[in-house]
Amino acid sequence: MTRKVYWLAWGIVIVLLLSIPYLLPEIWIHLAVEALVFSLFAVSFNLLFGYSGLLPFGHGALFGIGAYVVALIFRNYPDASLLLTFLLAALGGVIAAAVIGVFSVRLKGAYFALITTAFQMFAFAVAEKWRGVTNGDDGVTFSRPDLHLGGLAILSMKSIHHVYYLTLVIVGISILACWLFLKTPLGNSAVAVREKDVRASFLGYNVFLTRYTLFVISGIFAGLAGGLFAFFEEFVAASCLNLDTSMSVVFMTVIGGPANFLGPVLGSVVYIIFQDWISSLTRHWWILMGCFFVIVVLYLQSGLISLIKPEKVRLWLDRRRG
Repeated sequence: MTRKVYWLAWGIVIVLLLSIPYLLPEIWIHLAVEALVFSLFAVSFNLLFGYSGLLPFGHGALFGIGAYVVALIFRNYPDASLLLTFLLAALGGVIAAAVIGVFSVRLKGAYFALITTAFQMFAFAVAEKWRGVTNGDDGVTFSRPDLHLGGLAILSMKSIHHVYYLTLVIVGISILACWLFLKTPLGNSAVAVREKDVRASFLGYNVFLTRYTLFVISGIFAGLAGGLFAFFEEFVAASCLNLDTSMSVVFMTVIGGPANFLGPVLGSVVYIIFQDWISSLTRHWWILMGCFFVIVVLYLQSGLISLIKPEKVRLWLDRRRG
């Protein structure tokens, strides 16, 4: 019975996600797209933070590089293949993660957090000063190209509904890929290394290679999330590489709950909606967001996802059957 309820719940979630463009006004569809993009970004961050115990304060560098890849390709090649461009954004995230990981994953704790921050600030400085390519603070603008489905159909990306469904499919497949990866022996070894890296090395695990591989894989999805964000906004500037981007994903993950795979997804949705609401009330919305973050850290250390307890659902079902 519990398994049936589990699959029924997932079926309801999928139906609701598919129905959003028909149930909500356009402004909420924009928020839904943004929440989907940052859900993928937060999941990629949590591969490091929640499953390997590494806190990358500079994770926004991978996000920003993926965003610039998409923006620069579509600005210079407006007819470029949409799906191929997203793959190149993911590749940009991989290359950046491969370079940064060589220097960072040998460290841990505050040193790991600081060196990833240094790389992000370096990327931010390059984006801001290399105006001949990035336009600095003025940013790169472009128009979304249409999606060509192998000659069968052409979907106009000027429609926010089509953008939403494209983002939903890509993010859904990517998050599923992350979940399946964590079920592999390599994903399990990352958890073993997180718990006790010295003991794991004695058991035969290659601690450096495990962390490095996880760092590179997280770069795939962070770069892809950045590419989707640039595609959605039709704009990217150096600001997407500043520390606000990295701090936002830390907030999202901690609010949702890093100990649970879907915690960052919940945190991203709550963060986007809460930010939109309080920013409409006051321009000092960061103060309220900070208070909310402090409350979660003090009283819900496992995040908002801890409020959804399957054992309580099972107990309620048992009582109903009784």
